Amino acid sequence: MKKTLRIATIALLCLSMRNNPDSQNETITKNVFTIEELQQDFLAFRSSLEEGHPGLYVYKSKSAIDSVFNAHYSSLNKAMTAREFMLITCRVASQIGDGHLRVVPPKIQLDSLDNGPTAIPFNVYCTDDKLYVRKNYSTLDDQEFLGAQIISINGHSTEGFIKDYLQIFPSDGNNVTHKYRLLSSSRYFTRYFSMLYGYTEQYDVDYISLNETAIKTKTLQGLTFDKLLKLASERYPDKIEEQKPAYFKINEDKKYAYLKIKSFDKGQYKKNKMNFEKFLEHSFHKMKSDHISNLIIDVRDNGGGTDEYGRILFSYFVNQPFDYYKSLRMNKESFDCFKYTKRPDMKAPAGMLKPNKDGTFDNVQHPNVGKQSPLSPTYDGNIYVLINGWCFSTTSEFLSQLHFHTKAVFIGEESGGGYYGNCSGPTPDFTLPNTKVRIEIPLMNYRMAVENYPYPDRGLIPNYTIIPGITDKISNVDLELNFAKKLIENK
Repeated sequence: MKKTLRIATIALLCLSMRNNPDSQNETITKNVFTIEELQQDFLAFRSSLEEGHPGLYVYKSKSAIDSVFNAHYSSLNKAMTAREFMLITCRVASQIGDGHLRVVPPKIQLDSLDNGPTAIPFNVYCTDDKLYVRKNYSTLDDQEFLGAQIISINGHSTEGFIKDYLQIFPSDGNNVTHKYRLLSSSRYFTRYFSMLYGYTEQYDVDYISLNETAIKTKTLQGLTFDKLLKLASERYPDKIEEQKPAYFKINEDKKYAYLKIKSFDKGQYKKNKMNFEKFLEHSFHKMKSDHISNLIIDVRDNGGGTDEYGRILFSYFVNQPFDYYKSLRMNKESFDCFKYTKRPDMKAPAGMLKPNKDGTFDNVQHPNVGKQSPLSPTYDGNIYVLINGWCFSTTSEFLSQLHFHTKAVFIGEESGGGYYGNCSGPTPDFTLPNTKVRIEIPLMNYRMAVENYPYPDRGLIPNYTIIPGITDKISNVDLELNFAKKLIENK
């Protein structure tokens, strides 16, 4: 989900911070930490955010954020485990309002979680603060388990889990759809359940089968993520066209075209031997030659990717030069807090940053900075955009520009990323010295060249809210796409 920069040096800077095995010892030698050790780590956590995070006060005032820090520091009044301390830092991070800011378990614990038989053996869909089984990887029969409502796992009620999860999972501003949709990721679901309640390889699940009322209880064994992915590909294979990061088709009657962008990640296109720019060029020329007057753009479940890919797609919907980013800023050129990373001497490449009047630094080398040129052929037909809470980062940037500059109709649920921008770009790991809890802190503040949106702390709210139910999901009924087709038919 992280955005990527074309500036190779800054990208390599972040990779070297994460992957140098020789610089920081992440071995945990104790299970419980003293008050003094916890306070030392919290102060390192706070100072790193205050120095490095470029959007610390975007959604809350400095006094409000200071109060959050002070209140949680005061709670460090007894010895704690690394997990207990980690949850405190998670609660602080979630109140900052940055979906790219993540607290990560110590490496040794995360490796155990990711490599062991810990994966919860079903995929969930969250709606109305309830969890339902969307995909079944367990030994239970599909007829019994698919669509079932999960009541509790290992004695933790679904209601309690969601309440706890919402307090520790970050999102942009006051958006919540991103938090809910990320639960559909088996890896995130398992990770945050473990962060809240501890490591386990077995799950006692209370559930109610679809169209039934009685609560049933079964013990399910956890899976390795490799095994889960294998089962997923066997039981729920993608259609051929959906195996690629993007595809395009024109309806047989030529009433509309359908453009699916599953990802903006350059790596995904390279992996699938696709050229993103040529793919778009061909698609838009085809719509022009076939006189397609209606276009459905489907960016549901697109978590973002390469910054310029969002701008390139948007460039086909305007016919004059435009500004994409209003500003792209970092607090400093080098950081004292990098002493908590694996490359404490790293700094931005020469010429990349320029001091500004606000005392921070502008990125002047990013390809999306400055006046941008439209691409031809310009699409001037009717635009219908399918969105949900997975739409994040680069995808949200594209959506806010499309919303600001065109009369596109948006269908689905509120997008997961902030309308006015986000903090992302280079995101090094900061490892706290005692507990080894890690903080992924984005260093670049992206502000979009848009205005007059009345919800500064939200994602893009659709013109038509369409929320599928669990029966729609397991039956593969596409309510949002069907609604768009109906709007076209009735136009």
